[in-house]
Amino acid sequence: MTKSKRLSNIELLRIFAIIGVLYGHAVGLVLGLPNADSIHQNYTLSFLRLLIGNIFIGGVNVFILISGWFGIRANKKGLAKFLFQIIFLLWGIYLTAILIGKGTLNIEGIKWSLGLTKGYWFVMAYLGLYLVSPVLNSFAEHATKKQFRSFLIGFYAFQYYYSWITGYVNYFEGYSIVFFCGLYLTARYFRLYPNALLTKHCGKVFITIVILLSIIILFTLSLWGNAAKMSRYDNPLVILASLSILLYFTKHPFQNKLINWLASSCFAVYVIHFNPFVFPYFSNISQHINNSYQGISYALTITIFIIVVNLLCVLIDQLRIIIWSLLQKNN
Repeated sequence: MTKSKRLSNIELLRIFAIIGVLYGHAVGLVLGLPNADSIHQNYTLSFLRLLIGNIFIGGVNVFILISGWFGIRANKKGLAKFLFQIIFLLWGIYLTAILIGKGTLNIEGIKWSLGLTKGYWFVMAYLGLYLVSPVLNSFAEHATKKQFRSFLIGFYAFQYYYSWITGYVNYFEGYSIVFFCGLYLTARYFRLYPNALLTKHCGKVFITIVILLSIIILFTLSLWGNAAKMSRYDNPLVILASLSILLYFTKHPFQNKLINWLASSCFAVYVIHFNPFVFPYFSNISQHINNSYQGISYALTITIFIIVVNLLCVLIDQLRIIIWSLLQKNN
Protein backbone atom coordinates (compact mmCIF):
# COMPACT_ATOMS: atom_id res chain seq x y z
CA MET A 1 0.00 0.00 0.00
CA THR A 2 1.42 3.37 -0.96
CA LYS A 3 0.34 6.84 0.00
CA SER A 4 2.14 10.17 0.09
CA LYS A 5 1.46 10.84 3.74
CA ARG A 6 0.48 8.52 6.55
CA LEU A 7 -2.89 9.39 8.07
CA SER A 8 -2.55 9.09 11.82
CA ASN A 9 -6.23 8.30 12.30
CA ILE A 10 -5.79 5.16 10.18
CA GLU A 11 -2.44 4.40 11.78
CA LEU A 12 -4.16 4.59 15.17
CA LEU A 13 -6.68 2.07 13.85
CA ARG A 14 -3.78 -0.23 12.94
CA ILE A 15 -2.55 0.00 16.52
CA PHE A 16 -6.08 -0.72 17.76
CA ALA A 17 -6.18 -3.77 15.48
CA ILE A 18 -2.82 -5.20 16.59
CA ILE A 19 -3.75 -4.64 20.24
CA GLY A 20 -6.88 -6.62 19.41
CA VAL A 21 -4.78 -9.44 17.98
CA LEU A 22 -2.57 -9.47 21.08
CA TYR A 23 -5.62 -9.47 23.34
CA GLY A 24 -7.17 -12.29 21.34
CA HIS A 25 -4.03 -14.36 21.70
CA ALA A 26 -3.45 -13.51 25.38
CA VAL A 27 -7.03 -14.13 26.47
CA GLY A 28 -8.94 -15.94 23.73
CA LEU A 29 -6.25 -18.28 22.43
CA VAL A 30 -4.53 -18.98 25.76
CA LEU A 31 -7.56 -19.07 28.08
CA GLY A 32 -10.42 -19.71 25.67
CA LEU A 33 -14.00 -18.52 26.08
CA PRO A 34 -15.75 -18.66 29.46
CA ASN A 35 -17.34 -22.04 30.15
CA ALA A 36 -20.88 -22.61 31.39
CA ASP A 37 -19.77 -23.01 35.02
CA SER A 38 -17.87 -19.72 35.13
CA ILE A 39 -20.79 -17.95 33.44
CA HIS A 40 -23.29 -19.28 35.97
CA GLN A 41 -20.98 -18.28 38.81
CA ASN A 42 -20.62 -14.69 37.59
CA TYR A 43 -22.71 -13.52 34.65
CA THR A 44 -21.47 -9.92 34.91
CA LEU A 45 -17.76 -10.77 34.82
CA SER A 46 -18.27 -13.24 31.96
CA PHE A 47 -20.23 -10.68 29.98
CA LEU A 48 -17.56 -8.01 30.50
CA ARG A 49 -14.86 -10.43 29.36
CA LEU A 50 -16.83 -11.22 26.21
CA LEU A 51 -17.59 -7.55 25.66
CA ILE A 52 -13.91 -6.59 25.69
CA GLY A 53 -13.08 -9.52 23.43
CA ASN A 54 -15.75 -8.51 20.93
CA ILE A 55 -14.45 -4.95 20.80
CA PHE A 56 -11.23 -6.39 19.37
CA ILE A 57 -12.60 -9.44 17.55
CA GLY A 58 -12.32 -7.85 14.11
CA GLY A 59 -8.63 -6.95 14.42
CA VAL A 60 -7.49 -9.18 11.56
CA ASN A 61 -10.39 -8.07 9.36
CA VAL A 62 -9.50 -4.43 10.01
CA PHE A 63 -5.97 -4.88 8.66
CA ILE A 64 -7.32 -6.20 5.36
CA LEU A 65 -10.04 -3.57 5.16
CA ILE A 66 -7.40 -0.84 5.57
CA SER A 67 -5.45 -2.33 2.66
CA GLY A 68 -8.61 -2.36 0.59
CA TRP A 69 -9.55 1.18 1.59
CA PHE A 70 -6.33 2.64 0.20
CA GLY A 71 -5.67 -0.08 -2.35
CA ILE A 72 -2.48 -2.13 -2.53
CA ARG A 73 -0.15 -0.86 -5.24
CA ALA A 74 1.87 -3.99 -5.90
CA ASN A 75 5.37 -3.47 -7.26
CA LYS A 76 8.80 -5.08 -7.00
CA LYS A 77 10.00 -2.67 -4.32
CA GLY A 78 6.92 -3.20 -2.15
CA LEU A 79 7.16 -6.96 -2.51
CA ALA A 80 10.86 -6.89 -1.68
CA LYS A 81 10.18 -4.81 1.44
CA PHE A 82 7.43 -7.18 2.57
CA LEU A 83 9.56 -10.29 2.01
CA PHE A 84 12.58 -8.69 3.68
CA GLN A 85 10.52 -7.92 6.78
CA ILE A 86 9.31 -11.51 7.04
CA ILE A 87 12.70 -13.12 6.39
CA PHE A 88 14.63 -10.71 8.62
CA LEU A 89 12.34 -11.17 11.61
CA LEU A 90 11.79 -14.91 11.29
CA TRP A 91 15.41 -15.78 10.61
CA GLY A 92 16.59 -13.29 13.21
CA ILE A 93 14.48 -14.96 15.90
CA TYR A 94 15.43 -18.45 14.71
CA LEU A 95 19.18 -17.76 14.70
CA THR A 96 18.98 -16.04 18.07
CA ALA A 97 17.15 -19.07 19.50
CA ILE A 98 19.89 -21.36 18.15
CA LEU A 99 22.67 -19.17 19.56
CA ILE A 100 21.19 -19.09 23.07
CA GLY A 101 20.46 -22.83 23.03
CA LYS A 102 16.67 -22.60 22.77
CA GLY A 103 16.49 -24.02 19.25
CA THR A 104 18.25 -26.35 16.86
CA LEU A 105 18.82 -26.27 13.12
CA ASN A 106 16.26 -28.68 11.68
CA ILE A 107 13.58 -28.94 9.00
CA GLU A 108 10.77 -27.85 11.31
CA GLY A 109 12.68 -24.76 12.39
CA ILE A 110 13.48 -23.85 8.79
CA LYS A 111 9.79 -24.19 7.88
CA TRP A 112 8.87 -21.80 10.69
CA SER A 113 11.60 -19.38 9.66
CA LEU A 114 10.14 -19.27 6.15
CA GLY A 115 6.57 -18.83 7.37
CA LEU A 116 5.59 -22.16 5.84
CA THR A 117 3.39 -23.32 8.71
CA LYS A 118 -0.26 -23.09 9.69
CA GLY A 119 0.66 -20.76 12.54
CA TYR A 120 1.70 -18.05 10.08
CA TRP A 121 -1.39 -18.38 7.91
CA PHE A 122 -1.87 -14.59 7.93
CA VAL A 123 1.56 -14.00 6.39
CA MET A 124 0.89 -16.40 3.52
CA ALA A 125 -2.69 -15.20 3.00
CA TYR A 126 -1.62 -11.56 2.92
CA LEU A 127 1.22 -12.36 0.52
CA GLY A 128 -1.36 -14.02 -1.74
CA LEU A 129 -3.60 -10.96 -1.48
CA TYR A 130 -0.67 -8.74 -2.39
CA LEU A 131 0.05 -10.79 -5.50
CA VAL A 132 -3.57 -10.80 -6.75
CA SER A 133 -4.27 -7.18 -5.79
CA PRO A 134 -3.65 -5.85 -9.33
CA VAL A 135 -6.53 -8.01 -10.59
CA LEU A 136 -8.79 -6.89 -7.73
CA ASN A 137 -7.88 -3.26 -8.35
CA SER A 138 -8.62 -3.62 -12.05
CA PHE A 139 -12.08 -5.02 -11.29
CA ALA A 140 -12.79 -2.22 -8.81
CA GLU A 141 -11.71 0.44 -11.30
CA HIS A 142 -13.56 -0.89 -14.35
CA ALA A 143 -16.74 -2.44 -12.91
CA THR A 144 -19.82 -0.26 -12.69
CA LYS A 145 -21.30 0.47 -9.29
CA LYS A 146 -24.12 -1.98 -10.01
CA GLN A 147 -21.71 -4.73 -11.10
CA PHE A 148 -19.53 -4.14 -8.05
CA ARG A 149 -22.51 -4.20 -5.68
CA SER A 150 -23.93 -7.34 -7.32
CA PHE A 151 -20.59 -9.11 -6.96
CA LEU A 152 -20.34 -8.31 -3.24
CA ILE A 153 -23.94 -9.37 -2.61
CA GLY A 154 -23.31 -12.67 -4.40
CA PHE A 155 -19.97 -13.20 -2.68
CA TYR A 156 -21.34 -12.70 0.83
CA ALA A 157 -24.57 -14.60 0.16
CA PHE A 158 -22.49 -17.58 -0.99
CA GLN A 159 -20.09 -17.25 1.94
CA TYR A 160 -22.88 -16.77 4.46
CA TYR A 161 -24.76 -19.91 3.49
CA TYR A 162 -22.15 -22.32 2.15
CA SER A 163 -19.32 -21.44 4.54
CA TRP A 164 -20.57 -19.75 7.71
CA ILE A 165 -23.90 -21.60 8.14
CA THR A 166 -23.49 -25.01 6.51
CA GLY A 167 -19.71 -25.38 6.17
CA TYR A 168 -20.15 -27.07 2.78
CA VAL A 169 -17.41 -24.83 1.37
CA ASN A 170 -14.40 -24.29 3.60
CA TYR A 171 -13.17 -20.69 3.88
CA PHE A 172 -11.32 -21.82 7.03
CA GLU A 173 -13.49 -19.54 9.20
CA GLY A 174 -11.98 -16.48 7.56
CA TYR A 175 -8.39 -17.73 7.69
CA SER A 176 -8.00 -17.68 3.89
CA ILE A 177 -7.01 -15.61 0.89
CA VAL A 178 -10.52 -15.95 -0.59
CA PHE A 179 -12.00 -14.28 2.47
CA PHE A 180 -9.29 -11.61 2.37
CA CYS A 181 -10.16 -10.83 -1.27
CA GLY A 182 -13.79 -10.32 -0.26
CA LEU A 183 -12.83 -7.95 2.57
CA TYR A 184 -10.42 -6.08 0.32
CA LEU A 185 -13.08 -5.47 -2.32
CA THR A 186 -15.62 -4.53 0.34
CA ALA A 187 -13.39 -1.70 1.53
CA ARG A 188 -12.69 -0.62 -2.06
CA TYR A 189 -16.42 -0.44 -2.74
CA PHE A 190 -17.21 1.71 0.29
CA ARG A 191 -14.25 3.98 -0.52
CA LEU A 192 -15.48 4.46 -4.09
CA TYR A 193 -19.19 4.54 -3.28
CA PRO A 194 -19.69 5.83 0.29
CA ASN A 195 -22.85 4.87 2.12
CA ALA A 196 -23.97 8.04 3.88
CA LEU A 197 -26.26 6.26 6.35
CA LEU A 198 -23.67 3.71 7.49
CA THR A 199 -20.92 6.32 7.63
CA LYS A 200 -23.07 8.64 9.74
CA HIS A 201 -24.01 5.95 12.26
CA CYS A 202 -20.88 3.76 12.04
CA GLY A 203 -19.96 4.32 15.69
CA LYS A 204 -23.42 3.32 16.88
CA VAL A 205 -23.43 0.31 14.58
CA PHE A 206 -20.09 -0.86 15.98
CA ILE A 207 -21.19 -0.51 19.62
CA THR A 208 -24.54 -2.20 18.93
CA ILE A 209 -22.91 -5.19 17.24
CA VAL A 210 -20.31 -5.58 20.01
CA ILE A 211 -23.05 -5.66 22.66
CA LEU A 212 -25.27 -7.95 20.58
CA LEU A 213 -22.44 -10.41 19.93
CA SER A 214 -21.55 -10.47 23.62
CA ILE A 215 -25.14 -11.24 24.65
CA ILE A 216 -25.57 -13.96 22.02
CA ILE A 217 -22.25 -15.64 22.83
CA LEU A 218 -22.94 -15.45 26.57
CA PHE A 219 -26.20 -17.34 26.18
CA THR A 220 -24.94 -19.87 23.62
CA LEU A 221 -21.97 -20.69 25.86
CA SER A 222 -24.28 -20.96 28.86
CA LEU A 223 -26.81 -23.19 27.10
CA TRP A 224 -24.77 -25.23 24.61
CA GLY A 225 -21.14 -24.72 25.60
CA ASN A 226 -20.08 -23.09 22.32
CA ALA A 227 -20.16 -19.67 20.65
CA ALA A 228 -22.42 -20.82 17.78
CA LYS A 229 -19.96 -19.52 15.16
CA MET A 230 -20.49 -15.96 16.39
CA SER A 231 -16.81 -15.33 17.17
CA ARG A 232 -15.56 -16.27 13.70
CA TYR A 233 -13.94 -13.72 11.41
CA ASP A 234 -16.44 -14.57 8.65
CA ASN A 235 -19.46 -13.92 10.85
CA PRO A 236 -21.46 -11.23 8.96
CA LEU A 237 -21.83 -9.22 12.17
CA VAL A 238 -18.07 -9.27 12.77
CA ILE A 239 -17.47 -8.13 9.20
CA LEU A 240 -19.99 -5.28 9.58
CA ALA A 241 -18.44 -4.25 12.91
CA SER A 242 -14.96 -4.23 11.34
CA LEU A 243 -16.17 -2.10 8.45
CA SER A 244 -17.97 0.25 10.83
CA ILE A 245 -14.89 0.87 12.96
CA LEU A 246 -12.88 1.58 9.80
CA LEU A 247 -15.46 4.13 8.66
CA TYR A 248 -15.48 5.70 12.12
CA PHE A 249 -11.72 6.28 12.07
CA THR A 250 -11.76 7.68 8.53
CA LYS A 251 -14.06 10.47 9.74
CA HIS A 252 -11.51 11.86 12.20
CA PRO A 253 -8.25 12.68 10.37
CA PHE A 254 -5.22 14.02 12.23
CA GLN A 255 -1.43 13.79 12.20
CA ASN A 256 0.85 12.47 14.94
CA LYS A 257 4.43 11.30 14.40
CA LEU A 258 4.50 8.99 17.44
CA ILE A 259 1.38 7.12 16.32
CA ASN A 260 2.77 6.81 12.78
CA TRP A 261 6.04 5.46 14.18
CA LEU A 262 4.32 2.88 16.37
CA ALA A 263 1.97 1.78 13.58
CA SER A 264 4.83 1.18 11.13
CA SER A 265 5.77 -1.94 13.12
CA CYS A 266 2.30 -3.44 13.62
CA PHE A 267 3.02 -6.32 11.27
CA ALA A 268 6.28 -7.00 13.10
CA VAL A 269 4.39 -7.17 16.41
CA TYR A 270 2.33 -10.05 14.99
CA VAL A 271 5.32 -11.86 13.50
CA ILE A 272 7.50 -11.57 16.60
CA HIS A 273 5.06 -12.39 19.41
CA PHE A 274 3.51 -15.32 17.52
CA ASN A 275 6.84 -16.93 16.69
CA PRO A 276 7.12 -20.48 18.15
CA PHE A 277 10.25 -19.50 20.05
CA VAL A 278 8.52 -16.46 21.58
CA PHE A 279 4.86 -17.37 21.94
CA PRO A 280 5.36 -19.97 24.73
CA TYR A 281 6.68 -17.14 26.95
CA PHE A 282 3.78 -14.91 25.91
CA SER A 283 1.35 -17.73 26.66
CA ASN A 284 2.90 -18.62 30.03
CA ILE A 285 2.86 -15.02 31.23
CA SER A 286 -0.76 -14.63 30.10
CA GLN A 287 -1.68 -17.77 32.01
CA HIS A 288 0.24 -16.60 35.10
CA ILE A 289 -1.64 -13.27 35.06
CA ASN A 290 -4.92 -15.14 34.81
CA ASN A 291 -4.00 -17.35 37.77
CA SER A 292 -2.71 -14.47 39.90
CA TYR A 293 -5.25 -11.70 39.38
CA GLN A 294 -8.99 -11.28 39.20
CA GLY A 295 -11.48 -8.61 38.23
CA ILE A 296 -10.15 -5.09 37.70
CA SER A 297 -6.60 -6.02 38.75
CA TYR A 298 -6.57 -8.73 36.07
CA ALA A 299 -7.88 -6.33 33.40
CA LEU A 300 -5.23 -3.73 34.28
CA THR A 301 -2.38 -6.25 34.45
CA ILE A 302 -3.20 -7.97 31.15
CA THR A 303 -3.58 -4.56 29.50
CA ILE A 304 -0.17 -3.43 30.74
CA PHE A 305 1.35 -6.74 29.60
CA ILE A 306 -0.12 -6.36 26.09
CA ILE A 307 1.13 -2.77 25.82
CA VAL A 308 4.62 -3.80 26.96
CA VAL A 309 4.74 -6.66 24.45
CA ASN A 310 3.66 -4.30 21.69
CA LEU A 311 6.35 -1.75 22.58
CA LEU A 312 9.09 -4.38 22.86
CA CYS A 313 8.24 -5.76 19.42
CA VAL A 314 8.25 -2.22 17.97
CA LEU A 315 11.71 -1.60 19.42
CA ILE A 316 13.03 -4.91 18.08
CA ASP A 317 11.69 -4.03 14.63
CA GLN A 318 13.75 -0.81 14.55
CA LEU A 319 16.84 -2.81 13.56
CA ARG A 320 14.96 -4.18 10.54
CA ILE A 321 13.84 -0.66 9.57
CA ILE A 322 17.38 0.74 9.85
CA ILE A 323 18.90 -2.05 7.77
CA TRP A 324 16.22 -1.72 5.09
CA SER A 325 16.82 2.03 4.92
CA LEU A 326 20.57 1.45 4.48
CA LEU A 327 19.91 -1.07 1.70
CA GLN A 328 17.66 1.43 -0.04
CA LYS A 329 20.34 4.14 0.13
CA ASN A 330 22.98 1.80 -1.27
CA ASN A 331 20.70 0.93 -4.17
